[in-house]
Amino acid sequence: MNKLSIFLFGFMLLFLAACSSNSEGTSGNSSEGESSEDEDTVETGEVETNVEATGDEDVVLDFWIHQTGEDETNAYIERIDAFNEEHEDIHVEAEVIIDDGASAYSDSINAALVAGNLPDVMAIDGPYVSSFADAGVIRPIDEYIDEETKNQYVDSIIQQGTYQDKLYSLGAMEASVMLYYNKDIFEEEGIEAAESLDEAWTWDELMENAKTLTTEDRYGLNLFMNEGVGEWLTFMGAPFTWSNGGSLVSEDGMEVDGHLNSPETIESLNYVKSLFEEGVVSESPSQTQFEEGNAAMALGGPWISVSAEEADLNWGMMPYPYKDEKVSPSGSMAYAITENTEHPEEATELMKWMTNEESAITVSEATGMPPAQKSAFDSMEKYDELPYSIMKEQVLETAHARPSTPAYPVVTDAYAQAFHAAALGEDVEQVIDQQVNRVEREMKRFKE
Repeated sequence: MNKLSIFLFGFMLLFLAACSSNSEGTSGNSSEGESSEDEDTVETGEVETNVEATGDEDVVLDFWIHQTGEDETNAYIERIDAFNEEHEDIHVEAEVIIDDGASAYSDSINAALVAGNLPDVMAIDGPYVSSFADAGVIRPIDEYIDEETKNQYVDSIIQQGTYQDKLYSLGAMEASVMLYYNKDIFEEEGIEAAESLDEAWTWDELMENAKTLTTEDRYGLNLFMNEGVGEWLTFMGAPFTWSNGGSLVSEDGMEVDGHLNSPETIESLNYVKSLFEEGVVSESPSQTQFEEGNAAMALGGPWISVSAEEADLNWGMMPYPYKDEKVSPSGSMAYAITENTEHPEEATELMKWMTNEESAITVSEATGMPPAQKSAFDSMEKYDELPYSIMKEQVLETAHARPSTPAYPVVTDAYAQAFHAAALGEDVEQVIDQQVNRVEREMKRFKE
């Protein structure tokens, strides 16, 4: 079985298993948890841009963008129109592919793979770059992008897009998970919030304060377990493991034994288990538990700032808690060039355009997600002060991409299963050992 056949078989089964219950979309992945309510969606299909092809273009590029909300889609269309106006010899024909946070987008990619009609450039979920790259579905862009351009992106975007020392993808947006808190409840309980990375809470402080904040009518912390056993648990939860010196997989992405079942990884999941045992977190919270004041804190993504504002909540934001090393989640949708393209250089120009400073600002303003360009942070005043300065600090200083491995779909599913088992009070070491055996069996397909 060749790598593409392995990819099709493994990706279709394992990706759907990992994401079928995930409304987040990471990728964390439509855009790491963005809302995709009916009133915010647009019809799937070819995008009508304001710039029509004249017939004189030397190159026409097919471009797939993902749909999660009307504002986001309109931001992409605006930038595509600008690209077409700026480039007389290149014309982009874009198509919106629905991204419902489940399997629709991956179904479209799989169908196009089988039919051999992938576009020149497409959006893919950052953590899956290595799977696409290993299967030969996407191609590296190193020869078309210089170091000066690469250095314009936040480090985690380059980390996310790199597989076996080759760069495959670029993104316009990043993501993170912050510790949100209810200011009114904190004031009532006399708890002082951390206002910078230097003041970030330790695990012990999180536990102690979560206990104080927990009452008969309120939980101290929300981990959004209602999202199900999917990518959210890896995106949100893996920093517990990394902060404790643990890992999900080896550096080369090919071994989980000694990593997923390391003492450090098991200890981190047992800490998660203790949060539930102490009753400070609910196993089945409502979707708006934090916004309704029924949880004093919440580990959530940038989208929580939007929903908290809409709920007129008096909220704040703190850094992700840590044990030894300060680490935060990262990763979101990115763009890659498929092996189908006959115009890799022009396709790379489109990727760079769709992720440059202006695009990053446009997308950030439309989605609430942090920009992937360092200079964009300097241009957006809201990131200079609380609460959004916390998000900026994490993206620039503590962001950690999920592991680069061709077997990512099964690795992330294994971690999510273990995290969920910890929440249910199961024996973490026993569950981890079972998952390691499962992943090792699947890994054999990538070693042949």
